This record gives sequence, structure tokens and C-alpha cells, in this order.
Amino acid sequence: MIADLVAAPDRQLEPLKTLAHVEFQLRVLGLLCAAAAGGPTELTTPGSLDRWSTYVKRQQGSLECDSCRASALVVADSINMEIAPGMSLRRMRNQVFHGGPDPQNVDLDTLHQVVEDNATRIVRIHEHGHATNLEPFFTLVRGEPAALQDYSSATATYWPRSGPATDISDQGTLDALQKLGLQGGDRMFESFAADIEKDLRGFAKPGSVQTLVDPPEPIAARWELRTSEGSVRRVDHFELDVDHARIWRSEAGPRPYKAFLAEICKWDLLKERLLEGLDEQVELEKKISDELFPDLKRHIPNVPAQVHIASGPFGEGRDVTITEACARISQQAGIYNACTNLITLTGEAGSGKTHSLLQFARESLSSGEDLSPLAVYISSSGASANSLDTLLDARMAPTRILDKRSVLALCRAGLVILVIDGFDELLGFRTYDNPLTGLKPILDELRGKGTVVLSARSSYSEARLLRSLTARDALAWPPYMTPLELLPWRPEQLRALTSQLPIEVDGTGTPQEIRQLLTTPFFCLAFVDWVRTEGSGEFMQFVVDTYLQRERRKMPGQGGNDLFSSEVLADIFSEVSELIARNVVPEISGEDFELAASLALGRDLNKEEKRRLVALCGLSAEWADDELAFKFTHLAIAEQFLARQIARLPLDQAVSLLFSVPISPLCAQLILSMWKSQGRGQPTELVMELQHKVSAAYASDAHLPGASLSLGALWAKVHGVGEGPRTGRCISVENLELSGSGQVTLVDARVQNLTVEPGVELLLASGRVERLDLSRSGASALLGDSYKHVRELLMHNELAVGRPSIKRALGLADEQSADDSDNHFKANITRARGPIIVKRDYAPDENSQLHWVSDYGLDTWQAFVRRMQKEGKISIEKVNASGRPKVRLRPTESFDA
Repeated sequence: MIADLVAAPDRQLEPLKTLAHVEFQLRVLGLLCAAAAGGPTELTTPGSLDRWSTYVKRQQGSLECDSCRASALVVADSINMEIAPGMSLRRMRNQVFHGGPDPQNVDLDTLHQVVEDNATRIVRIHEHGHATNLEPFFTLVRGEPAALQDYSSATATYWPRSGPATDISDQGTLDALQKLGLQGGDRMFESFAADIEKDLRGFAKPGSVQTLVDPPEPIAARWELRTSEGSVRRVDHFELDVDHARIWRSEAGPRPYKAFLAEICKWDLLKERLLEGLDEQVELEKKISDELFPDLKRHIPNVPAQVHIASGPFGEGRDVTITEACARISQQAGIYNACTNLITLTGEAGSGKTHSLLQFARESLSSGEDLSPLAVYISSSGASANSLDTLLDARMAPTRILDKRSVLALCRAGLVILVIDGFDELLGFRTYDNPLTGLKPILDELRGKGTVVLSARSSYSEARLLRSLTARDALAWPPYMTPLELLPWRPEQLRALTSQLPIEVDGTGTPQEIRQLLTTPFFCLAFVDWVRTEGSGEFMQFVVDTYLQRERRKMPGQGGNDLFSSEVLADIFSEVSELIARNVVPEISGEDFELAASLALGRDLNKEEKRRLVALCGLSAEWADDELAFKFTHLAIAEQFLARQIARLPLDQAVSLLFSVPISPLCAQLILSMWKSQGRGQPTELVMELQHKVSAAYASDAHLPGASLSLGALWAKVHGVGEGPRTGRCISVENLELSGSGQVTLVDARVQNLTVEPGVELLLASGRVERLDLSRSGASALLGDSYKHVRELLMHNELAVGRPSIKRALGLADEQSADDSDNHFKANITRARGPIIVKRDYAPDENSQLHWVSDYGLDTWQAFVRRMQKEGKISIEKVNASGRPKVRLRPTESFDA
């Protein structure tokens, strides 16, 4: 391993790289001396040429023979070898990296003799066996030996002989480094240098980046900028000001580091090219909408969409417009928060997620503000990429400026906000069980910085993502996750839409089953279109018929007869929706498409039907994995046909499908409407049979999030409103409103937002409710010890968080015990959505979500942390960040003991 690392480079290599190899040789020798010490060491990382030379001279005593100690001193002194007239190797390297001229009149023979002699001596020292174990100073990265460069509480960085440094997060390696008591140099300075080097790799010619860190001198970077005309050599210098702000020393004077990145990526040209690509996305979305609702969709931008922001850096659990929420995200993009801001935007199909994100991106690219962050919109729709890595490269290629590495560099610096629309449609997320698999490479590259917005059509993907993130040690750089929920449209938003059109809509005269659907722009547009036709026929049938009529116009048959009737097309789409739902993918193959059509027809397709089937515009064709894949052009349409399929199946088959496939609240509402329209009344028997099947599965400890979500969505629509006693078992639902009268009992339920209206009493036998709203019903509506299963309680204008506060709000406060507070803190630490980052005195930061810390008072919390640390149940790690000192609290294996 050591021989491979220090071997002399090819004599044809340019002098600068040979000079850099001398520093690498000294690093390897220094690490050998540290390993020979066999215990705590005074090694300072990451180190520089002079520091490694000094360290070797000071630490060579750990070698156990005079010959090896003498050889180590010779290698340490090799930096003073004269390799040009009046110019030592050390002086030449420092001159070059501080912006001086390239080496002239270098004695290449002498230079190469230095590295060859150094290599021989270092290998001889290693072979003497002074160090019995080279770990964790050296390791293998992708099968290649590498030497330690730096480490933190989250990762260790290792340099191979050639190529970029690699971060690893193996906990055993990190623990071993921690025990060695390595010394940090100027951490702020060295962290800045490491970020510069990582950022430059996104813009530089491969292998050209070299940096010099020698505080208090400015950081020097020599590199070659890639351009369309070739590469351009540059030397840039950077420093920290008195407030630790990162500064670029440009020819025009000191400027923010962001200005440097903006210059090398041609900021204004980049905005133009991103805007060109975005316009193509906008036109595509407009085309799809116009096919369904001609002359109507253009009025949507004048109706502000509302979102709910979870408590955190972007709000305090408030409802705001999507425009205001995006403005807050942009304002926070350049602020260091100790971890990547991961914002999940969820909403039902047709709720306007894509439209809102496209508008956010367009406004950011059109902004005249200097260096305000750009929202880079990346759609997964129709993407053939199988990961975010490859998708980023594919989407950035048309700019001819950025690739995956450079766009992530801009994201780390707060110049770009990555907006991934439809992340649950990516091939990398085809199994909802672990969406973190596709996100991990991107989050690790961001190294706890930057802002990423992910959209998904329901909270299911978000819940799976949150579960993955809360698993201990799931990520080297765990993000801070903030849910953003696109709220259902209210009646006033429908009125705002119709006020712009020459029609009148009387909401009070609209049947209840229709009013319940008018919560997304898609169905509101469909409703307006229906009203324009004077509301002939059933509304849902009108939506389906309108869609199918447009499909049939695309497929005329021979002799003036349509190839497929509307009913047959509806059956085909229903079969397709079931296949898509069962496979948990956004599209199906051509073979499965033909299978769905055959099932609908009850026979094999003829050649003409097979040939014309791919012309259906309701299912768009995209190339993926060398074959055509088909998907619905609008997710709301997919929801309709899935609901139709469930509503027309025999009861046992409908239950089986719901048990296997998670449905959304929108789909549940559509099932309810279609069940009634087919004369089957309320689907109470459907819910009852599904309840029995789910309860039996939970009794056998089966993990069925999909089944419980289907049950929760249907139970909320059927039994959320009712009279008399009702019981829900093993349901999972995001929003549940209980109205009517009687007692409602929830057993093993998982509810995000639960609202209790007057007339209803609630008993929580087990399970978990994130937020319970009793503001209209009062404390008497909560029975028994139900409060134990509630995380947040809203009472009139008071929001109580944590059990002590909730008991006080309910008038149940009693004397507090140490066990109560310990259990409270432990439970919240376990449920935390991100790392526990606090100030050095353990007080929460102003913008954190750690409100539960103050439930028992700050003194009680601080005493708890100190006691847990003393008992070895919590480790406290420094966080390398500008501003006020912060620490990370990490539970140990004995935390729950």
C-alpha cells in the first residue's frame, strides 16, 4: 500500500504536479510516524507542506531505530533542496501557489531524484514494521490505497495517489480517529479551502486543481477553467474576514466568494440558458392542460395557491401563499443552517405542484437582483435516468455550462436551489420503501449545505422518506426536513377563478359530492367546463366522457367507425391504472399496455388495434430502457380511472386491490362518488371488509403502510362524518376531520392533522396524532388519557407541544418528576427529523424546530444533556460552522437503556 502511494511519478509529468507529489510523500511519512506512536498523537489535519515537514521532524522519535529516524529527517529536509538557481523546492511551491510565475529553469533531474529518494526511504521505513496497524491513517477507496487528509464528526476524507479526495462515513473509522485526539489547525480556514477545492472540480479541467493552505496567508488555488474554447489557467486567492465571511480577492478588490462562483459559471448567460430550457417545460405543461381545458388554464395564475409550512426555518406552522413560501425559501438559501434544507412539497394530483414550481423557477431566473438564488427546475416526468445523479447531468447538459458537480457546487454556496418535481416518479424511487437510496448521493455531495425542494403527489413518499431519515446513522450528512403541503382549494378560490370568466357558478346549489371534489385546480377547471355546457349529466361522467372524446378523435378507425368506443377506452384506462398502481411505478411497458387492453376487451388485440393503441394521447409515450413506456399525461386522470376500476370490481377484488395499493384522499373521494353513482350506496361494506383484512394483518405484526393508508383515506371519507359511535383501527391518514356526533375511537392510528368538530368525543386508545385541533370543540371532547398519544394540541389560540404543555392546556397538570422530563426529552430526540444542533450551552437555535426543549424549562433540559453525557448516553460533537459556536448531540447505543 505505502509503496504504491509514494512511488515517484512519471518523469514526463509537468513540474507542478511533481512538486505536489513531494507534499503527498511527506503526508504519507507523517501518517506513518503517527501510526508508529500507537496512541494519541499531535498530528494536525489537514496540514500543508511546511507543517508536514515540521511534524515529521518532531514525531520521528516514534520510529524505533536510528536508521529510520535519520531517513525520516532527510525526507523532511528534502523540501529545502535547490531545484532551480536560488530556488528551493519549498520556496518554488509557495511562490507558484501564491500567484507567482510558473517554474523556470527547473532542474528536472534533481527534482525527480528528490521524489525517487523520498519514495525509497519511506518504503524502507514502512518495511521496518514500526507501525503494526496502518488504520485509520490509511484505507482503501474503491480498491485503491488512500491517505488521511482530514476528518470531522460526520466524515473522514482520504486522498488516493491520483484523482479526487473521497469522503467516507464508516462509524468505526470515525471512532478510531476520534480516539487519536488529532489536532485541528485553523478549522475555519481549512474548511474553506476544502470547499473551494470541491467546488472547483465542477468547473475545472480534471486533475488541474491544486491548493495551498498556509495560514495566515490567503488560500491559493491554481487550476484550469473549462470553456467551450478549451481550458484557461487561473490563480485565485481567498480569505476570511473578521466576521468569518468568505472572501475572493479579485482584481477589482475583495468580493464575496459567491461572486467568484458566479463569475466562473457566467452567471447572466447561465440564467438565459436555464430560462430557455424552462420555457420548453412551461410550453409542455400548457399543451397538456389545453388539451383538456382549452382557454381555461391560463386563468389559474391569478388564483393564489395556499400552502401549509411546518414549523422551522421557513415559518411557524402557518398557511401562506405558495409565492410567499418560495420567497422564504430563497431568503434562507444562503444562510448556513448546519445541514441541508430539504423541503418536501406534497399535494394531490391536479393540485398545481408543477405549475407552482415552474412559476417559482421562472421568477427566480427573471429576477434582476444580483446573485439572488436561482431555482433550477428539474422534472422527472418522462426521464429515462435511473438516479438523481444521471438526471442532473442530463438536465444540465443543454446549458453547456453546468453538470452535476457544478450545479451542486452552486447549490452548496446558496446560489442555486434544486427543485426536483415528481421525485416519487423517478426510477430510483420505484419502490416507495426506501426513497433515501436515490437521495443519498446528492445529500452527501452537498455536505450539510444548500437547499433542495422535492415534490410528490401525496404524503406517502414523504412519510417513507422521513422514516428513512430518522433511522440512526442513515446518512453522513442528514438534512433538515421541512414539509410543505399544498392546501386544497377553498370555495373562495373557485369564485376567484369563475370571476374571470363569463359564467356564474352558484356553489350552494352544487351537490355535496361535487363540492367535495372541488379542492384542486384540475377539478375546478373541469367543473367550470361542465357548467359551460349547462351541467348536462353527472359531473364525474362528464369529466371522463370529455377526456375519452378527445382520445377517440386521435384514433379514427376504417370506414368512419371508431376503433375503440368510449366505454372500451375507459375500461382500458382502468386496467392500466390498476397495473401502474400495483407496480408502484408511474408508467407501464408496451407489453403491459397491450395486456391491459386485452383484459378490457376480453380478447387478444388484432394488428390494427395494436398499431393504433400507442397513439392514445391520454397515455404519453417515452423511451426508457430501450423500449416505449406509457404514462397518464395527468395524474388526476390516473386517479379517476383507478377509482373507476375499484368501484366496478366485485367487493372481494376491490378489497384485495385496496389492500395491495395505497390510495390518496382524492382517489378515496372519487371511489365514494362513483360507488354512489353506480347505485351501490355508501361504500361502508367496502371499508368494513378492508378494516377486517388490515386488522388481521396488523395482529400478525405485518408492516403494511400501503394498506393502512388506503383504509385511512376511505375511513376518513365514509366515517369521518357520521352519527353515533365509530371505531377506526390501524388507519394512517394525513388529514382527518371528525364531525357529526357520537364517540369516535381510534386504535393504532397514525394521523398527521386531526380536527374534532363540536358534537364529537374522541378516544385515542393507541397510535399517534401529530397535531390535534380542539379549538372548536374544547378540552371536554378528548376522553381518558388520549393526550398521551398527541404530540401537538391546538386549543383556541394556544398551541401546546409535548406532554407537559398538553396536560396544562387540558387542565390536567400535576407535579413534574425527573422521569417525566427524561422520557419527554428522550422521546423527542428519537423522533427528531434531523440532527440535534444546539448552541454551546445546549440552548436551541432561534430557527430550529426544537420547541420541545423548553417544555420543562431550559435549566431542566441543560441538566438532562449534561447527565446523559456523563452517563455515556449522548455524545457531544463540535460543528464546524461560522457564527456562534454550535454542537451536535448524538444518541449513543446505550441511549434507550
